[in-house]
Amino acid sequence: MIRWKTAIAAASLVLLSVIVACGSSPNEHVQSNEFFRPAAEGQQQSAAADADQDQQSQSEARTRDGQTEQTEQSGSDQQQSRQDADQTDSSENQQQSADDQSQPEQDDSRQTEDDDAPIETSDDIIRRYSNPSYGYSFELICSPFCDANSNGVDRVSFLSETGRALIGVDVHLDDGSDSDALLRSTLGLTDTVEFTAREETTTVTGEPAERFDWDEDRRATGGFQVRWHALLVPIEDIVIVFRAGAVLEDYEDVAPALERALGSFILPLEITARPGRYERFDFVIAYDTEDVSQEFGQPTSNPPSDEAGIFVLQSSTALKAVLTWQVLGEAFYDGDTAIQQSLSDSLGIESVTGLADWGEVDGQAARTGETETQFGEGVMKIRSFAWYCREGGREFALHVLDQDDPESVALPLIESFRCDADSAESADEDE
Repeated sequence: MIRWKTAIAAASLVLLSVIVACGSSPNEHVQSNEFFRPAAEGQQQSAAADADQDQQSQSEARTRDGQTEQTEQSGSDQQQSRQDADQTDSSENQQQSADDQSQPEQDDSRQTEDDDAPIETSDDIIRRYSNPSYGYSFELICSPFCDANSNGVDRVSFLSETGRALIGVDVHLDDGSDSDALLRSTLGLTDTVEFTAREETTTVTGEPAERFDWDEDRRATGGFQVRWHALLVPIEDIVIVFRAGAVLEDYEDVAPALERALGSFILPLEITARPGRYERFDFVIAYDTEDVSQEFGQPTSNPPSDEAGIFVLQSSTALKAVLTWQVLGEAFYDGDTAIQQSLSDSLGIESVTGLADWGEVDGQAARTGETETQFGEGVMKIRSFAWYCREGGREFALHVLDQDDPESVALPLIESFRCDADSAESADEDE
């Protein structure tokens, strides 16, 4: 079976409430309902006929009100001009549709120059998704890709309404692997998969890229036959892998949407983010690039911000770590309360034991606690930590999950944490 969803879907059942709550978290960089494709030919002809009838009625009304034949003739001339313009616009729009919608479309709020009737549009909406960390963006056509939100940081994916088509982007550190090996490793392709096409190309903004096309047959293992495309874009010390594909039976229907996404991929002038280092909101925490990273707001119906948010790490088998933060006056901070509150809000776990002092996090005194929860047929241990950063006036709570020793898993995360991203960068430069 094709693994359409990211590894977050493999989290334990005890954490299901968090995942469900976060599933609809909005992305603050989605430009919703902004671009529209032209209306279908039948809609355009109907709209033109309705406009002609309205204009004729208006002309007759002006005549009944005592306007002269000269005014009537002038109105008729204007009407004929508008009809000619409508016919020209219809031909141009039909040609534009035949060209696979290669040009940006007009917003439906714009008006025609001749009257107050809005331009007719189809039901298909084009939204541009922009990744908050890396700044790249691309367009998603609804339908089939109507969910333009993603909580992913280094990895994002968008499933079609039918669940049989996928668009996604992965960002990796450049380890020197050739593009063939990198693509196979990223997408889990076996050596039996052969590329049907491979060519040098460029992105819309001119960056060198390489495109791969191939079919993958997983019917022998209960899956589907899928047609895929991928775009590899190396930028400085990172490589971006853009993938798009669909079940072969559905491919022709969704191919325009897949090509639209690939063809509209735009990169910013500079990319400052790097996999393995999260510093979007003026603090820093490093993590293993093998883990899947995601971000959510508090509450999860909001996007993350300086004031509040949740950073989640998912290993290949289960949820690994949850970091929460929120602005709070120092006089109101209490480490034990921070642990208990965030543990309940983010993981749905109410009880915690062994609350005690625990060293420092970036020079700030920290508290710790522990708890256990059922995981499959075994037990998952959770070690929690809380501390307060005067820079930014925020409390932080970190919860790490491991079946054996969560504290040892937490140590690299804690040691990498810095309350102030600027100070962390200065320290790195000094080293």
